[in-house]
Amino acid sequence: MSNNTSFIGRAILNKNMIIITIQRYLNLQNDDVALRQLTGLKKQEFETLHSFFENEWKNYFSQFTLEGAPRLRQTSLRRNNIFTDNRDALLFGLIYLKGDILQEQLAAFFTIDQPKASKYLSLVKRLLQSILSKHAQVLPKSKRLRILKALR
Repeated sequence: MSNNTSFIGRAILNKNMIIITIQRYLNLQNDDVALRQLTGLKKQEFETLHSFFENEWKNYFSQFTLEGAPRLRQTSLRRNNIFTDNRDALLFGLIYLKGDILQEQLAAFFTIDQPKASKYLSLVKRLLQSILSKHAQVLPKSKRLRILKALR
């Protein structure tokens, strides 16, 4: 595991099995160094971006499923949801966009398969593209441009 991914999760060897635990935003919110290493953003920058992201995330899922099909029933938080907090979805996307991890690795840390990770990354990227294109003030110019470049 590289230094960049060591903050994402922790591997524990237990009777010849490796158990991976993920660090969610809740665990990282008070560790500005780790958050910056993972996402390239300071906590305040992450929180500002999240305020826009949360609205986009909720709006999307109120209308569509993850696959993009029109939603036929009201959205609800289920026990098996991957992202019980949409900050984790933003964290998931920003970690990937920083470019220090493969989809397969990120999927393993979030205990999902790579195809599901790809679907979530596609959605997060579309939402970020929309936010950063509409709201130039959401992040400092250099960070906004870095993320936009990674989105291409």
